[in-house]
Amino acid sequence: MGNTEAERKMTGLLQLYHQYAQDSGAVDKAGLSKMMQENFPTFLSACEKRSRDFLEKFFQKEDVNHDEKISFPEFLSGVATVAMDMYTESQGQKPCSEG
Repeated sequence: MGNTEAERKMTGLLQLYHQYAQDSGAVDKAGLSKMMQENFPTFLSACEKRSRDFLEKFFQKEDVNHDEKISFPEFLSGVATVAMDMYTESQGQKPCSEG
């Protein structure tokens, strides 16, 4: 879909979303849990150490319209949360600082 590294990474995000999306075109709570466990285990582990119900809170926060599904824009918001955590950790903060 793209030739540059950035374009390939964006295509990868699209593929990641579609891998876990249901027939409705959105990711449900079980799909989000599986996605996080399989793709962001370090982030998830650090956050679950800080809050045992992290994943539930994360789902509720990202499910902006409260339809019990994660749409693509909501997914991008969740990816941004993970990316920001990775950035702040690279700057010397503890993982899952906002968890």
